[in-house]
Amino acid sequence: MRITARLAAVVATALLSTLAITSCDEGSDSQVGGSPAAPQSSGAGSPSNEYPKVQTPLDPSSYLKDPCRLVPPNVLNSIAEVGEGEPDVDSTAAKKLTGPRCTWISKDASGADVTLAIDTVRRDKADDGFKGIAAEYRSKESGDIDHLQPLAIPGHPGNPAVIAGQASKINNGSCPVTVGLTDDLTFTVIVIDREDPQGACEGAQKVAAAVLDTLSGGK
Repeated sequence: MRITARLAAVVATALLSTLAITSCDEGSDSQVGGSPAAPQSSGAGSPSNEYPKVQTPLDPSSYLKDPCRLVPPNVLNSIAEVGEGEPDVDSTAAKKLTGPRCTWISKDASGADVTLAIDTVRRDKADDGFKGIAAEYRSKESGDIDHLQPLAIPGHPGNPAVIAGQASKINNGSCPVTVGLTDDLTFTVIVIDREDPQGACEGAQKVAAAVLDTLSGGK
């Protein structure tokens, strides 16, 4: 019962973070830990063709029915000792807001929890110019979010990534990392670790790298 209640709480928190991201634009006032990417030209008013482009397209279609398979257990357990992933592909939230997702709950009440969502809803429903990684930059420019930090995911220079969201939530240990799979499709990893906000962002990047490794055939 405790795990079920905690799962519901984690999913609700991740959903709120995803909604903030999905309303999705650039620049960052407060740096949160990560490997910064090369500077991008994307100030307010920048045309969409100046946003980072995906150079290495990856297809997640074979994982949409069970996104939990994208992340090996050893990667998750290097962040926290977590239970079995809980996939959500058929709920109203998954179908209309987040896309297919998986949540892993720490067995320790104070440990980190992890959520992965493949942002197919935004790809399928958002207007052109508001899809993919460009949507994060537009969201920052419009003021929907107040923090955006470009990242370089080790081993995957062709897939632009960002920490994008509300600085207050990130600094409180809820860290979202969004990564481009194609120019109109992203996935987002959210790690929640109230005890270690820096570790939350490091963990989210580690999970993101594992997803890219799986999709690129283990490279």
